[in-house]
Amino acid sequence: MGFNYDLSKFLLNIFFIMFPLMFYQFAVYEKMNERKALKNVILFSLFATPMFLCMFFPPVEAKGLIFDLRIIPLILGCFYGNSITSIMLFFSLISVRFMIGGTGAYLNLVSSTLSFIVIISLSKKYHSYSLINKILTSSILSFVCKMIGIASVLIIHSDYGLMSAFKFYIVQSLFMGLAVYIIESIRRNADLKKELIFSEKMNIASVISASVAHEIRNPLTSVRGFIQLLTQTELNPEKKQMYGEICLEEIDRAEQIINDYLSLAKPYPEVEEKLDLGEEIQYICNVLTSLANLTGAEVEIKYDINLFVLGDRQQLRQSIINIAKNGIEAMENKRGILKIEAYRRNNEVILSISDTGIGMTIDQINRLGVPYFSNKNKGTGLGMMVSFSFIKGMLGKINVKSELGKGTVFDISFPIIKV
Repeated sequence: MGFNYDLSKFLLNIFFIMFPLMFYQFAVYEKMNERKALKNVILFSLFATPMFLCMFFPPVEAKGLIFDLRIIPLILGCFYGNSITSIMLFFSLISVRFMIGGTGAYLNLVSSTLSFIVIISLSKKYHSYSLINKILTSSILSFVCKMIGIASVLIIHSDYGLMSAFKFYIVQSLFMGLAVYIIESIRRNADLKKELIFSEKMNIASVISASVAHEIRNPLTSVRGFIQLLTQTELNPEKKQMYGEICLEEIDRAEQIINDYLSLAKPYPEVEEKLDLGEEIQYICNVLTSLANLTGAEVEIKYDINLFVLGDRQQLRQSIINIAKNGIEAMENKRGILKIEAYRRNNEVILSISDTGIGMTIDQINRLGVPYFSNKNKGTGLGMMVSFSFIKGMLGKINVKSELGKGTVFDISFPIIKV
């Protein structure tokens, strides 16, 4: 019996196997481990689909026998799935082959059963191998399994074209190694991603802890020094009063720093309510007027009516005041104008806060909201970081535009709430 295979169908078999591998990354997704039933379904579909398609479009078909690359998804499913997936794939293979029919269905039952036993026996140690050993093991195994199939065919067809079959299955073995390499690369990238996320979390924790220690140490050092002066020396009442007030101010500053950091742990609004942005802007204008008068700046507001957003009132006010105060302080050496505007754009509410201050560079804009970064000499960067966190918690988006010497514009967009 000749062994003349159809090259186009051989390439089609390769495509059937390669295409599902693109979706293998979803099977190794971290949260998928918590949903085992769904993971089993996905793994079974990824390997069963190409296995079935390979049998329906075989490169070689003669005298009731079909030869294809079905062994590759079977091996991959057994090695990278679990026992449930492996058993489902095996019985599905047998069932579909009998559905196709022909004398080869019975030979497939024998050869596939023997191959399955060999595959399962190796699958327990497979994941302890190195990448090279995995590729070699899977490639040799696919060749051996097909040799088992050839041996069963020789019982019926002694004139079987062995040399052509050897060439066919050697190419299959090479492709088997390539498939294993692709899956291992996907798994390795998933592991690297987990390690990267973990290292980022640890890095953030170290940065936050270092900055908290640094910020809290300053006011505590001041308080300790003044308390020593109050207890170890004789002071007149005026100095005692002054030192006492400084101690209270420093303690208040330490408490504010702690509150700012605690706000980062719960950026989402604790109490959501419908807020009229126009009323909030009017309130904020009243708060900022005294500060603006000290610096010689002016505050101008403009807003449309019935602009409602959903969020926490205190968090919204704190966020806008922090950004607006930075704008006023940026105009400290010149009489500037701080504008706060609110208007409707499509299905969004746009809150615009602009100043005519010193402006910022692109690098400074990109670092806004980063812990421990501030454009002010005595700034900690916490105020802007907390503001950004609150705004994002209200599903807001922030766009910053600035030019040195001309000023800065914060455009904040919120989802609009219909009345």
